[in-house]
Amino acid sequence: MTLDQLKAFLAVVEHGSIRAGARSLDVAQSGLTKQIRRLEQSLGAALFVRANSGIVLTNHGNTLLARARIILGECERAEQDFQSLRGQLSGRLNVGASSEAFARFLPQCIAQLRDQHPAVSVHVASGPSTTLLSGIREGRLDFAVTLVSKRSDMTDLRSDRLTASRPRILCRKGHPLRPATSIRELVGSDWVNTARLGEEGTPSNRLGDWFKLNGLPEPNIAISVESLLDTLNLITSSDFLFLGPEFVLQQSGFEYKLSALDIAEPIPYSDLCVVQRAAVPLAPAAQALASMLISYGRMSEKARAPAV
Repeated sequence: MTLDQLKAFLAVVEHGSIRAGARSLDVAQSGLTKQIRRLEQSLGAALFVRANSGIVLTNHGNTLLARARIILGECERAEQDFQSLRGQLSGRLNVGASSEAFARFLPQCIAQLRDQHPAVSVHVASGPSTTLLSGIREGRLDFAVTLVSKRSDMTDLRSDRLTASRPRILCRKGHPLRPATSIRELVGSDWVNTARLGEEGTPSNRLGDWFKLNGLPEPNIAISVESLLDTLNLITSSDFLFLGPEFVLQQSGFEYKLSALDIAEPIPYSDLCVVQRAAVPLAPAAQALASMLISYGRMSEKARAPAV
């Protein structure tokens, strides 16, 4: 097994076919096919099967995929380490971010990073917390800025807290439930959520946990939408309710279209954290951005704290 073979394998997986993979690597299709065959021979297992929809990974292929991403990611990070020893931070960062984290922290910190280190580029992946944590473990992400709660699976991960994420029940202006003051008045309503309700105590299940804490049946998730922007557009033009981040009432561009319900029962909240693999240090450029985020988050929380 060689690094070139792993690069060939990953190119086929990410681009969906040998032809597209060869194009992405700027190599001949026949050469890429030989690399894949040699890799399969060295492992003694088929990695792909052909299907009507294209190339599909076998069980052996899926097993190799996670390892290949981690191996190639560590090679890239090693190159960045040596570039930093020459006084230059460069390379491409792959960072995960929840919608709230992106809106509140990423733009300012990425601008600062790019100003200080213009040779560094950043790709930001979005999604629910569970997806982003999986991306870190699989080597697809250097780190993520996302929600972490007491029941989040942090095995083999470490987190640095930025600030609390304070959720509110959001609805359109003029919503018939706007005068509601208790969660019991919301039973039977239709809700939008970022994903299906997840495991108890995890960020994606805050709404379900809230209902359960108050002895109520599970809320009706009528639609799940991963994009915060799309969710806000949806609730401003419908009667769906949304358990969303408080910050959208001040700086989302939707503040004149949205209202928040003043509900007496406290809503479970999570922390926004920088999360990375515990056993593997970040490459210098990733560490620079993570440090900026942690510093900015702490300053932001300090500014919001009530004066004594």
